[in-house]
Amino acid sequence: MRLRPSIFAAPLLAAVVAVSLPGCASTPIAMAEQAPGADVRQYATFAFFEPLAMEREGYGTMAGERARAVLRREMESRGYRLDPDQPALRINVIAAAREGDGGSSFSLGLGVGVGGGNTRGGLGVGIPLGGSGSRERSRLPGAIAVDIVDAEAKRVVWTGSVDLPRVGRDGEREALEASLVRVMAALPSRSSTP
Repeated sequence: MRLRPSIFAAPLLAAVVAVSLPGCASTPIAMAEQAPGADVRQYATFAFFEPLAMEREGYGTMAGERARAVLRREMESRGYRLDPDQPALRINVIAAAREGDGGSSFSLGLGVGVGGGNTRGGLGVGIPLGGSGSRERSRLPGAIAVDIVDAEAKRVVWTGSVDLPRVGRDGEREALEASLVRVMAALPSRSSTP
């Protein structure tokens, strides 16, 4: 019996495409939008919400300080001026948990077994003790959003977001900064005001 090559070609091609796709998704896509009827270019000054939504209430974090530095640089490069006392815009950074993160660090299992005419049951608790546990896991959130808010009207006039890549702890700073730059690339410059 002779096998036709076309029978194997389709499944083989599907397997090659499925293996190749994850490599194509290494650069997350940033999305941004301006509120209907709003023109962010009309605002001259900005400041940050204190604390940022990505920080804990009552104190700043190193990630928050890095975000402020990157966002300040990006805003100023587009012609906006930092004015902590009377800003026309306020900037906030919101973090979203990565899917599967934030769960409990232990598991609970319940089992029932039957053997030799007797019924037995059991209860087990599992606690991770190392290996690829939380020490190696990135502390970065799964995604970040930057909201630029009209300080007087208290409404978002521009927003952008991006999924953060999964990186080890030694690459977190660069990943956060690069992601923020990617989001801010869509923000219009004041110099382009008509």
